[in-house]
Amino acid sequence: MVGSTKQYSRESSFSLNGRWLRWLWWLNGVGFVLLWGQPGWSHGAIATVTQTFSVEASYSSGEPMASAQVVVYRPDNPDEPWLTGQTDEQGNFEFSPDTEGDWEVVIRQAGHGTTVNVPVTNQAVAQVENPQAVARSTTALVSSSEPLTNPLQRWASAGAALWGLIGTVLFFSRGKQS
Repeated sequence: MVGSTKQYSRESSFSLNGRWLRWLWWLNGVGFVLLWGQPGWSHGAIATVTQTFSVEASYSSGEPMASAQVVVYRPDNPDEPWLTGQTDEQGNFEFSPDTEGDWEVVIRQAGHGTTVNVPVTNQAVAQVENPQAVARSTTALVSSSEPLTNPLQRWASAGAALWGLIGTVLFFSRGKQS
């Protein structure tokens, strides 16, 4: 068998061509990064205890105002919004005031809305001395018993509906014109 050479077919043997070598090097590099680079990816956790106020918004029918626009104004700057957001699916919105006074919360959705004044005292703003001793933050429920519309808005809506009805009747009563 001197001088004889065995020939292998491609199908019967496994060869590492350039594509497979690149793939193995890539897997090796990913494994190296995952094993040795893990401390670089780790991060710390910080827990902060804050005093929050919860506002529950609902229509006069009792249905929650889900995804309603909320604007919160500070007591010392009532012209500029301090915080904007949306209520959750149950009509709840929480915020953590940083100063005492009467905070104004405006809630609006599809032409409906209300304004709620939230009185915040020094006690609600005070920092918690021992966060481990507090199980959860204090939540105050603020609700408004005021109607969502005033008489002027109701009369304006009724007038607009009547005007639209009259216009529709006149449009369809004119008949066909040639």
